[in-house]
Amino acid sequence: MKVSCQIKKGAGKEQCEDHALICLPGNMESSRVLNEFRGAFEIAAPCLLAVADGVGGNPGGNEASGFVLRELLRRSGEVRDDEKALEELARSLNRDLVSHAAGIPGKETMATTFTALLLDDTGAWHVHTGNTRLAVMSGMFIRQITTDHTTWQWLMDSGNFEAADRCNRCEIQSCLGAGSIRYLTRLSIRHFREPGSASGVYILTSDGIHEYTDADFMEDVMGRPEISDLERTDLIMEEALKNESPDDKTILIVRC
Repeated sequence: MKVSCQIKKGAGKEQCEDHALICLPGNMESSRVLNEFRGAFEIAAPCLLAVADGVGGNPGGNEASGFVLRELLRRSGEVRDDEKALEELARSLNRDLVSHAAGIPGKETMATTFTALLLDDTGAWHVHTGNTRLAVMSGMFIRQITTDHTTWQWLMDSGNFEAADRCNRCEIQSCLGAGSIRYLTRLSIRHFREPGSASGVYILTSDGIHEYTDADFMEDVMGRPEISDLERTDLIMEEALKNESPDDKTILIVRC
């Protein structure tokens, strides 16, 4: 299995508020939390991969996303291929972030979105809140696995298209932290691939990527056989920048 990752700070920002996790439970030496990074790793299942994007408008976004993924790495021995266990771990991370932030004056409302992918001998699981994303390649096409927990997506799902056109596409309805455990209003946990069918290509992104690159472009890049996955992250990053993405940008391509 190969993971290609790129994380880039938004223009004019002091800190990059995106972090990514590459975790091999039981092998801490080969596990890491990444920020402002470009590179590729050869890893083996079982593995846990995640993206966290500090919530803009709340102070301490860099610390929030980094804290959650470092805590997840520290507690990776608790990761189980079981829906209830994964839910309790996610809710525990939320409580830990709220408690951590409460002790930092001026950063009590730090918050982050969170999307994780677990690959093991039971197949593939995701744990998700907010508007970071997990997608898979299905033949030549990209199929989004997670649903954005945003006002825009809620309005679209409700059929209120005019209001959706007027709203901020990136306004989230659920996250970890934000000063209270009650802001984790939606938590998606799903076993979406069975044993023996987990091989394939997975893509994790923050909104600085997927709000500024359309599916057709990404499918074209993913379908080019002459380039590496790391080079694909370069092209996708360049496209987001060309489309004036002001935000931090993260993309992981997982090929297994």
